[in-house]
Amino acid sequence: MDQGNEQYYSLIHMSSMLSRENITVQFDSAFSEMESQLNGSVGSLVHTFQKKSFNTLQQIQFPGRKHEDWKYTSVLKLIEPDYKMAGVSFEKKLESIPGLESYVIEVINGKISLENSAIALRTSGIKFTSLNEAFGLDSWKEVFLHWISQENPSPNRAFEFLNYAFHANSFFIEIPKNVILDKPIEIRIIHNDAGITFSHPLYFIRACSGSSATIFERFDHNNVADVHSSVSLINSLAYIHLDQNASLKHIKWQNLPAHQNLVYKLLVTQRRDSRFESFAFDFGGAIVRNNVEVELDESNTYTSLQAGFMAKDRQSMDHQTRINHKVPYCESHELYKGIIDGYASAAFNGKVLVHKDAQKTNAFQQNDTLVLSPNALMNSKPQLEIFADDVKCSHGATIGQMDETALFYLRSRGMNANEAKHILKSAFLASVIDHIDDLHIREHISTGMTTAI
Repeated sequence: MDQGNEQYYSLIHMSSMLSRENITVQFDSAFSEMESQLNGSVGSLVHTFQKKSFNTLQQIQFPGRKHEDWKYTSVLKLIEPDYKMAGVSFEKKLESIPGLESYVIEVINGKISLENSAIALRTSGIKFTSLNEAFGLDSWKEVFLHWISQENPSPNRAFEFLNYAFHANSFFIEIPKNVILDKPIEIRIIHNDAGITFSHPLYFIRACSGSSATIFERFDHNNVADVHSSVSLINSLAYIHLDQNASLKHIKWQNLPAHQNLVYKLLVTQRRDSRFESFAFDFGGAIVRNNVEVELDESNTYTSLQAGFMAKDRQSMDHQTRINHKVPYCESHELYKGIIDGYASAAFNGKVLVHKDAQKTNAFQQNDTLVLSPNALMNSKPQLEIFADDVKCSHGATIGQMDETALFYLRSRGMNANEAKHILKSAFLASVIDHIDDLHIREHISTGMTTAI
């Protein structure tokens, strides 16, 4: 066996041995450091939750290569650095997007300024509280408490418990009944610590009956972050609940520096007649792992997950989705489109589950990828599990190269090869970007995409 293969199989063996001892070595000192900085928060409901979560984390294993849902993400590379808690300076913020008016929540190295964020939100009728306060609210407990349960933990939830244990502070937003927000809630997430550090954004959003809102998650960087080259990890976790007849659009933009890794999870629950639309775009980062799970708890819901991504150089991007159709008369659509080049790798693993009682389900799933380099690798696995007999469900995947006929046509009109390829790549992803309603967000993402391409 040559040296390259030895290293490969050694990595697989190590990633399958991410045991309790590894967790203790990696995170014990960081957790003690975090507790030493709690000051007056020691013994609070959140601190108790953090301790319980860390104890749970110590009892389970992180997923390894043999775990089917994690076989394309190197968990070992994500957790092996000797992370410290990132420091916080609220002076190092992201710049505003020109022309965009929004309710801004700054998340810097996993920490937010609760007071500053609350002022603008509360004046618009939005309920905004810390998680410590939310623990005592029935409106939070009835829809979110079961999600953070410590019962029956599994390796697939390891990064969730890591987030619970280490989150610096988190928040709960409740959009009251029949409130229609006139501008998006913009959650600006940045990690700009110079050391080998990690941060753990955590938030909960409840859209009450008849409400309508747009959430814009912006994982971005500024010039301060650009000068740092130490490996860092953002382990982000978000929960969204839609009550009856609520409508929520979720937009995620990720353009992190090349030395930062991202583990991202979004969990959504929907009640009767609600509508959830998500648009996600990934162009930055080193190792990027995206998980989106949607639970359809009541009938007549609509769910749309659309995403565009580009991976180049040696980036790794892994997209995992799960839509759980439990009840009749629900509709879901998925469209993921990606471009990979260089030595990059990407994966799409989409699962649509249709339960026995979920008759009249309408579910569509599609993954299309352009592979521009012989060294790039794409793994696509759209899946349907159907246990009902009166449904309309379809899924598919295409993996191909750039259309030579279209390329020839553009070249024949006087464009050079790079210009022609650029136009075709932009057009390939435009079918997702063009569905964003807000002009300023759409232009920001389109400009960022153009730079990445």
